[in-house]
Amino acid sequence: MNKSSNLLFSIMMMLSVIFSISSNSWFTVWMGMEINMMAFLPLIMNQKNMTSKESALTYFLVQTIASMLMLMSIIIMMTNKMIINNTYNLIGELLLMSSLMIKSGISPFHMWMPKMMEGMDWNKCLILMTWQKITPMMMLSLVFKMNFIITSAMMLSIIVGSIGGLNQTSLRKLMAYSSINNNGWMLAAMMTSENMWMLYFSMYSLMMTLMTMSMMMHKIHHMNQLMSMNESTYKKFMLLINILSISGLPPMMGFLPKWMVIQSSLNLNELMIMGMMVMLTLITIYYYMRMMYTMMMLTNSEPKWNLKSLNKSNNLMMPLTIITTIGLSMSTMIISLF
Repeated sequence: MNKSSNLLFSIMMMLSVIFSISSNSWFTVWMGMEINMMAFLPLIMNQKNMTSKESALTYFLVQTIASMLMLMSIIIMMTNKMIINNTYNLIGELLLMSSLMIKSGISPFHMWMPKMMEGMDWNKCLILMTWQKITPMMMLSLVFKMNFIITSAMMLSIIVGSIGGLNQTSLRKLMAYSSINNNGWMLAAMMTSENMWMLYFSMYSLMMTLMTMSMMMHKIHHMNQLMSMNESTYKKFMLLINILSISGLPPMMGFLPKWMVIQSSLNLNELMIMGMMVMLTLITIYYYMRMMYTMMMLTNSEPKWNLKSLNKSNNLMMPLTIITTIGLSMSTMIISLF
């Protein structure tokens, strides 16, 4: 695909999200989501291999099913306004929430995500994990009602996200499970306020961007490739501290949004859910640590042919990585000042 059509689809993809989240009716939200899907599909198929075609087909089917469910739920809720019946309303809300959960890959509707991410390159994975989640998450926060469905989806996302990533060697699949885990945390953030999940989402997006960019730069897709990374120990360490930040280890920036969610949920007396979430997130820290360990400890060769181009692009990444590293201490200082 040439650059101009690539640019066209990217602009369409961005505008459709803005169109969806600023619309005032469910029908226009649905339209925006459809435009978004149709713009993202050619971007996935841009690669010249079979796996990307498979990913595109998976994405198309999943999103279409979710869209049909969404339309159905809108119709049910509209007829409910004419016939006052509470059962209809409940079914409509349930269908609407389910369709939005399918679109954003929240468990138990998560099965398509790891499979699909395996077939795409890193920048498409980044778009899927961040930009493509804005509309469904935004809409979910509007219809959000704390009930059994939401609570179970939250818990399931965190369980699947932590345990699913344990037996993965592919980094893209690992990131997919990490994304499912973070979906659960975002649902927990929605319990408090809209601002809370948006803050969580923006920090998550920043960390994911750093992670995917560094992996794309070094062309790493699997765990064993981490060992032969053509960088000095110091640079490896700097790039990998960002991975610890994604996992939510305390002094890093990634812990700050989790900390805020924990604090606000404890204020709402959600002790059981929070206890479970914190314990299960420890498992995700384990698999991120395993990733770091293979990279830092097992091999440490410094070849003479360090490529200049890599180093140049790396230098741009370093300041951002430092921000995510000392993010929590910086933000704590700022909070204490004010």
